[in-house]
Amino acid sequence: MRAGRQELVGHGIYVEEFFGTVEVGLFATATDNVCIVPPQIKPRHQKLIEKALEVEIIKTTIAGSFLIGPLVAGNSNGLVISCMVLDEELEKIKNNIRDSNLLVLDSKYTATGNLILVNDRAALVSNYFNKHEVKLIQDTLGVEVIQGTIANRPYVGSIAVVTNNGGVIHAHASKEEEKRLSDFFKVEFIPGTVNDGVLFVRSGLIANSKGAIVGSRTTGPELMILSRALKV
Repeated sequence: MRAGRQELVGHGIYVEEFFGTVEVGLFATATDNVCIVPPQIKPRHQKLIEKALEVEIIKTTIAGSFLIGPLVAGNSNGLVISCMVLDEELEKIKNNIRDSNLLVLDSKYTATGNLILVNDRAALVSNYFNKHEVKLIQDTLGVEVIQGTIANRPYVGSIAVVTNNGGVIHAHASKEEEKRLSDFFKVEFIPGTVNDGVLFVRSGLIANSKGAIVGSRTTGPELMILSRALKV
């Protein structure tokens, strides 16, 4: 079912396609304050993000790419950006987040957004990072940081989404993981999928504490789970 820009569940979940694909989460990173999107985003999609998430839009590529989600992670305190970011892109972001921390993470693991799961209370980061990188991430995001996996997978930022209200976790995560992460982030995590069974929930979901946008192939039952998990 396609229902672009239509409010479907609760008061804050919308379904849409960006750039002709249902993998909307690949093209944006949102906090409760800002959302980074490619400059080429359609005006109606920008308006949808502003309406659903109540954020300021920052238009830029990262490393010349439309794929913002895998390359940026952040919360209300700061952003952690892949070291592949270009100088002019970094300058544009700096000019729009003057009151927040900004870290260009100098790591051989460049898919920063895929490796960090964060809200305003805590962060889970991949075991790929060394202790120095973890310390830099913690200082930038201003929250307690632990390293770990979800469902034995290290790319924790791509298989879960967390806001200050709730979280969606990879469907193969154990009950113990659900409880541990719920206690750590201080929100309830619920297993879920997007776009008719996709386990990489971040690929099809952009969310903050105010709302969410999900790929248009997401089914009714999936939408109900997402609404309950994210409390939107």
